Amino acid sequence: MYRNSDDISISLLSGSDLERKKHDIIDFLATGDLRIDDQVTTFVVALSQDNERIVACAGLDKNVVKCVCVDKQLRGSGLSVRLGTEVIMQGLSKGYDDLFLFTKYINSRIFDGWGFKSLVEIPNVVSFMDYDSTQLEYYLDTLKSTLRAGERIGSIVMNANPFTNGHRYLVEQASKECDWVHVFLVREDVSFFSYDTRLTLVRDGVSDLRNVVVHEGSDYIISHATFPQYFLKKDEEITEQASAIDALMFRKYIAPSLNINIRYVGTEPTDKTTAMYNVVLKKFLEDCSYSDKKIELKEIERVKFQDIAVSASRVRSLIQENRYRETADLVPKSTYLYLNKFFVNEKEERKSCHEN
Repeated sequence: MYRNSDDISISLLSGSDLERKKHDIIDFLATGDLRIDDQVTTFVVALSQDNERIVACAGLDKNVVKCVCVDKQLRGSGLSVRLGTEVIMQGLSKGYDDLFLFTKYINSRIFDGWGFKSLVEIPNVVSFMDYDSTQLEYYLDTLKSTLRAGERIGSIVMNANPFTNGHRYLVEQASKECDWVHVFLVREDVSFFSYDTRLTLVRDGVSDLRNVVVHEGSDYIISHATFPQYFLKKDEEITEQASAIDALMFRKYIAPSLNINIRYVGTEPTDKTTAMYNVVLKKFLEDCSYSDKKIELKEIERVKFQDIAVSASRVRSLIQENRYRETADLVPKSTYLYLNKFFVNEKEERKSCHEN
């Protein structure tokens, strides 16, 4: 699809068309010191009509705008606005309520012109922006409907893939120390267990704790929107800045909606990335220079079984090795019943059918 205007046309690329043009996009992004994000499934590309050379592009990964680059000679010409209008139209036409963009701080003014507004930013580093802030307002209003009174209001954000005794122990400790605890489940559906299954297991696993409220996940807490792999060169840098944005979003919007003043995490003795995540969280939740009200971060020692920290990855490994029954010591009864129903029984039924 082309839209002609003077000497530049706009093309929408996806599927096989995108694959054919991918190397050209990679080369063009490199001129802006950017790299392609393989999660992008649609590109809006501006081409010079004389030789079909790429002069601008913007990508879409679900509802996240990525890989935005405009030829230096055409910046300020209005091409950027044309590009933004097209990519926004494409994103909204896919049925998303809101669009997000993670950009270098110095570029945030450009995206103001696209209609994006900054949600949180680290001055001179990065800015996290969205297109329709009314969606965030709606989400916060939903959270406020679960507001509970108390002096010490705790919170936990977890993926729970699946919900283990380690997760249960963390929630229990927070429950003992707080008037209320709000548990948020990461919504991204890219885990071994589906989002709906994880949500059910968490709710079942804490149902006896009367001061615990379990919330569904959202785009505003640890989502693919906050990981800007396309312009950062080192994985450590990606994770650190993504963690910072997550912390600031939580501190500026989520916590005030529920009067949260403490966030709990488990200690991380082996995974360097998660250990660094905890360090960054502590800095951006507690440093007063980023907000008037700080959020305390408390690390709880990980619960162990046979001198090894209980983890969801350990449970998944046992499942993949068909050692389902060994998970009984690592997960709550509700999780084990689920595993027994959908893995052990299913395996035995297949075996029985095969023998017959």
